[in-house]
Amino acid sequence: SPEEGKRLLEYCEAMSLRDLERGKTYWVRRWVIVDTLLGTGCRASEVRLLKCGDLALGKEPCISVVGKGKRKRTVPISHKLRKHLKEYLQWKRLLNEGTEPDDYLFVNRLNKPYCLMGIQQLFKKCAKGAGLRSVYSIHSTRHCYGFMTFSKSKNIRLTQTLLGHRRLGTTEIYTHVDPAEVVETVNSLW
Repeated sequence: SPEEGKRLLEYCEAMSLRDLERGKTYWVRRWVIVDTLLGTGCRASEVRLLKCGDLALGKEPCISVVGKGKRKRTVPISHKLRKHLKEYLQWKRLLNEGTEPDDYLFVNRLNKPYCLMGIQQLFKKCAKGAGLRSVYSIHSTRHCYGFMTFSKSKNIRLTQTLLGHRRLGTTEIYTHVDPAEVVETVNSLW
């Protein structure tokens, strides 16, 4: 749910600030990865392979990702996520981590891009710490994004485009009906 997504972000941010005070780096990275997942609806495989050159952090911020079937798409991002990514790039420079266009955006402690299992485990640790149910996987961030974009826009084609789906039927899986919205709609009929 959007509330659980917010709780997850708040937890990661708090842990990140704690790590910064202690001179550690784990949670700084985890927070920006979770923020990117929730803020873009990208698949874990897409986020883990992002390179610094895939970011366009100007007036109309977006990221370029390579999705399933090697299809490229551009995903707009919020100004809040743009700010977070800019701060993260500055932080990477302070650590002498590469920020050139061909350098991976998210690297592990060995300065290598995360493997898929590594980024999935990272998410599980974040979710557990935030008190989320253990049934959630990293793909839940994509479902949360799809649900939220559809709830805000009521436009399934827009949601389809943002998620990079070929078929509208695939997008329908992400557009759960909000029970509160059902009650509100029924109550407003006559």
